[in-house]
This record gives sequence, structure tokens and C-alpha cells, in this order.
Amino acid sequence: MMEVLVATLVAVAVAAMLEVGAAKAVRAVQLSASPLSGEAMDSFLYERSLLTPERDLYIVWAGLIGAGLLGGLAWSFALGWLYALALLAWLAALGWDLWTWERAAASVKHVSWRRGWKHSTRQVPVSLVNEVHVVEKPGLGPLGVCYIALTLADGKAVKLPRTAALGSLGRLEDVANFIRLQMQQVQEMRERRANEKRRERARKEPKDPVERELRRKLVELRRTQGEKAQ
Repeated sequence: MMEVLVATLVAVAVAAMLEVGAAKAVRAVQLSASPLSGEAMDSFLYERSLLTPERDLYIVWAGLIGAGLLGGLAWSFALGWLYALALLAWLAALGWDLWTWERAAASVKHVSWRRGWKHSTRQVPVSLVNEVHVVEKPGLGPLGVCYIALTLADGKAVKLPRTAALGSLGRLEDVANFIRLQMQQVQEMRERRANEKRRERARKEPKDPVERELRRKLVELRRTQGEKAQ
């Protein structure tokens, strides 16, 4: 009995490691061919970890545990046909994980994210983001979760996909810091443009106070004549 238990635990661990490696390889190819940010390259990205306590991942967990259990029984009792069932369970877990893949990316112009089996993708310009927060929530043991929360210029709050804090918090903070850096650059650009406009107006305005007063009176006279004409 102990041999079966050990074989099952080892098989579950192997199935999980193989699933993570295979999913990572497939996702790397997909991101290379089709960046989440569209035409702009994804400068920083984080994705939902396999350890995230999400409903979609419960199916993946069940598939991997089932594959490990079948693999352990096949090894312990030399039942070759169980390997085929274990492979099917593993492929089902991998397929569902890839189908429900959630991730968020930041480029120099946009923040993009995709969540759920519907593959719905949303995107907001960095220029419309007012605040960026990294939110952490405790969970069962090490299974705490974290995500990025955005506050937009119109006051709306946006939550990006959640991921397990264990092993993913650093990458998530990198994404948040990159967004803040782009926000700072957008603000500096706005200030630079405003200063240029002020300097342009200052160059056009006459330096002689008498001339400025004459121009002001001329503008008022034209506005008064326009009102009388109406």
C-alpha cells in the first residue's frame, strides 16, 4: 500500500511539472506570434500561476491528480492500459489550462489583459490610468493571491487577472512599476507640451504694456460690435 501511495505522489508531481513545462512552451510560442498588446510588444507580462486558487484551475488540478493516480496504479500493478488513461487525463488538464489562460501585459502605450475561457481581451491606454496598486490577499497556507488594480481617469476601477503570490509577486510588481514609469513619462510629456504652448503664447504677446492694452481693447470692441450685429 505504501508503495502505491509513494508511486502516486511521485506521478502527480511529475505530471504537474510536465504540465507546467509544456504550458510554458506553448504560451511562449503564442505570445511570440500574437502579443497581448497587439502591434506593440509586451514589455512586461505576468500570467495566472497553476497554484492560483481559481475555479478554472480546480479542473486542471483534478486532471493532474487523476493522471498521477492512474500513472501510480499503472506502475505499481503493471497495468499498461492505465498509462493511456493517465495520458488522456494529463492532456485534458493541459488543454483546459491553455484554454482558460489568463494574463496581463504592459507596453509603452497600453495595459492589456485577457481572462476566462471566452478569451475576452481588454485594453486601456496608459494615458488614461491615474493610479496603480498591487493588491495582496491571504489564502490557505502559501496560496495567497495578488493582482494589479487600476484607477482610470474617469474614476472606474479595473482589476487585472489574479495569480498566486507564491512565485509570481515579483513579476507582478515589475508590471506595476513599468506602468507607473510610463504614466510618469506621459505626465512629463503633457507638462512639456503645456510649457511649449505657454512659451508660444508669450512670444506672440507684445512686450509693450501699451500695445497689449490696445490689443485687449480692440478685441473687446470687435466682440461688442459682433453682439450688436446679432
